[in-house]
Amino acid sequence: MKVLLLSDFFLSGQTTHVLELAKQLQKLNVKPHIAFGTIHTKLFWSDYVPFLRRHQISFSHGATGWSGTAAPDLIHAQSSTLFHQAQMLAHRWNIPYLVTCHGLGFNQARFRRYLAAASAIIAIGPRVAAELSEYGHKTHIIPNGVDTEVFTPPQGQKGPRRALLYVGRVEKKRLEPLRYLVEANALLVGAPLKIISNWNPQIPGTIHIPWRVNLVPHLQQAGIVAACGRTAREALSCGNAVLLMQQAYDGIISPRLVKLEDFDFSGNVGRFELADLKYDLHGLLQRPHRLKKLQKWSRSYAATHLSSEEMAMKTAAVYELVLKSPKKTPPLRWGSLQPSAWGIT
Repeated sequence: MKVLLLSDFFLSGQTTHVLELAKQLQKLNVKPHIAFGTIHTKLFWSDYVPFLRRHQISFSHGATGWSGTAAPDLIHAQSSTLFHQAQMLAHRWNIPYLVTCHGLGFNQARFRRYLAAASAIIAIGPRVAAELSEYGHKTHIIPNGVDTEVFTPPQGQKGPRRALLYVGRVEKKRLEPLRYLVEANALLVGAPLKIISNWNPQIPGTIHIPWRVNLVPHLQQAGIVAACGRTAREALSCGNAVLLMQQAYDGIISPRLVKLEDFDFSGNVGRFELADLKYDLHGLLQRPHRLKKLQKWSRSYAATHLSSEEMAMKTAAVYELVLKSPKKTPPLRWGSLQPSAWGIT
C-alpha cells in the first residue's frame, strides 16, 4: 500500500506525529511518502532531514511532489492548509483521501467541503470527534502516540527525580502560565527554570535551551515536566510527573485526571487556576513517595495507552477500510491551484 502524506512543517507535535506515523507505518508494510507543503523553519534541513534519511522515509518539498511512477493508493492530509490539495489530487488520480483533525475548530464552514468529500476522518480525541458529529459515520478516534521504546525512563534510578523542566513552543498566549510556573519554581526550587522552546521568552529566573530534536536525554534528566500535547505524552513515557499546561493549566496528569470525560492533552481546558501550579508543584516536591509513585504510573500509562505502534496499526486499519469501499472524490470547483504547482502529474 502506497500512501501520500501531506503536511506542512513547523516545530510542533503535529509535525513530530507525522514523522513518527511514517516511521511506524513502514514496519507494517505500508509505504509512506511525505510531501511537505510549507517549511517554516531552517531546522528542517539541518536537524530533521537526517532523521528522515536515517529511517529511510521518502519525502519531498513543494514542487518535488509525489516521486512514484504510479499514483499512490490513497492520500492522507495532516495539515488543514493542505486539505484543498488532498481533494484536488485525489480527484485527479481517482483515489480516496482522508484527513486528520489535530485540534478543535474543524466545525468551521471553511472546512466543510473537505470533510464532506473525505472518505474518512481521524480525530485525535473525543473532544475533536464531538465537533465532527455530522461526520460521525466516518470519523475514527485515534490518539497521537509516541515511541515508548525510545522514550523510556533512565536506568538505575532509585529515588524520585525532582528536576523541573518546561518544554513547548512559546508564544504570547502561553506566556502568562509560563510566568506563574517560573514564579512557583523560584519559590520552591530556587534554581533557574530550564525552558526548551522555539524562542527565548527572556523571563528572569529561566535558562533557555534552543529547541532539540532529541528530547529523550532532557526528559530522562527531569522528573517533573510542564508540557502539553505530544511533549506531555513523551514526558509520561520517560517516567515524569507532568504538569499539563499550554494557554491554561489543567493539573497534574494522574489516574484520576485521565478518567475524566473531557480529559485531553491540550492544556487549554482551564480546569484549574494558574495559582494552583504553586500548590501542585509544592505537593510533588514535598512528598517524594507520591512523586515516585506518580512517575512509575506515568510510564505504565504511556506504555499501555500512548504507543505509536498501536496508533499506526489503527491508522493502517482505517486505510484498509477506505480502500475496501472507495468512492470517487468529487472535483473541486473553486480555487486556482493546479496539480502542476506542486509538480505532481
